[in-house]
Amino acid sequence: MHRACLSLNLFFMDLKRTSLCISSFSAQLSICMINFAMIYYLRGKYGLSSSLIGVASSIYTVTYFISCLSFSSLYPHLRRAQKVFIAFFGMAFFNIILLLCDSVVLTFVSLGLYGVAMSFLWPNMEDWITEGCESDELSKATNSFNFSWSLGAGLSTMIAGILVEISPQLPIAIASFLFILILIFLLQLNRTTGENDVKTERRENIGRPTLLRYFSWCGNFLNYACYSLIINIFPLYALDILGYDEATSGTLLIFRGLSSCLAFTLFSRLSFWQFNKRVVLLSQLALSILFLIFSRLTSFFSIAVFFVFFGTLFSLLYEMSIFHGASGAKNRERRMIVHEVLLNIGMVLGATMGGIIYEHFSFSLILYFLSLTAFVLFCAENIVIFILAKKGISL
Repeated sequence: MHRACLSLNLFFMDLKRTSLCISSFSAQLSICMINFAMIYYLRGKYGLSSSLIGVASSIYTVTYFISCLSFSSLYPHLRRAQKVFIAFFGMAFFNIILLLCDSVVLTFVSLGLYGVAMSFLWPNMEDWITEGCESDELSKATNSFNFSWSLGAGLSTMIAGILVEISPQLPIAIASFLFILILIFLLQLNRTTGENDVKTERRENIGRPTLLRYFSWCGNFLNYACYSLIINIFPLYALDILGYDEATSGTLLIFRGLSSCLAFTLFSRLSFWQFNKRVVLLSQLALSILFLIFSRLTSFFSIAVFFVFFGTLFSLLYEMSIFHGASGAKNRERRMIVHEVLLNIGMVLGATMGGIIYEHFSFSLILYFLSLTAFVLFCAENIVIFILAKKGISL
């Protein structure tokens, strides 16, 4: 009887993880299709400048992380089905409104409300897929989740690039339809697997907490500033300066997405990076060097190679942020909110500052600035670690 119950629990755990990975893949595919299409939609319909497109791309991100902070005390009181419904129905609804309106102001308002709805998605999904996991199980859970959404992100640019050439509205409409399908799928999953009392489980299964989460969060914050520049401003640079059309830009960006997927798979089989301060620090130094090199690249092949390296490094920085943040956490959803808020602040700064600097100066200047920032962060963190070591505080 005990073995039968154990087998049933394992079945439902595997069913839950597989289903959540499929949902994460589909959700990120849809979100990134919208992100990519929105650049050309806003320029084509309203004739917005690069800086205004950067601002528009940041609106939903700003409302997302503000909502994550504002609703953090509300999340524990809502059931998963409620959070899933608010997220996916809200994202679909506000994107449809965006397509139907003819006002820039209403478009910006719709993007803001889209971000509010999304705030009920990722902290919930990250908490759901890692519930009851620590150490090796936590690493497996986070890596399967990371592989799934990064595969969706990787494929999205190629698909959206093809669809945008037909119509910039098409990827947004298709993504909205996919949100409704994911909503139905997850509501059925929730009925099948039920909601566990994860709070009790966590208190009994607390892993190793680490101060490295703060350094990893800082690295991922900058990581996402760089990522935001790539997905929001690079397509404009590729169109205006390099002469690449939408499909070519989408093909280039897929190198980043697919390399991230492969890197997540690789890191799931390796453990050298876990609780390793040298890897945390050197990955940030590598980011600085990589973007300095990017400032000198112009050919399709060289940029594609850069995206492969950046995609790999992106995965490592993200993986360390979510792993070190979740490890040993009594309230994992709160840690995931911190992780999400910081990366989204990075997204906002990357898109807005990147758009302004690109419009008034050059794309290379943004790359120099990000490279310098990463190097300063690397130096500052080394100083902090030295001071902590003097005080006998171990990481």
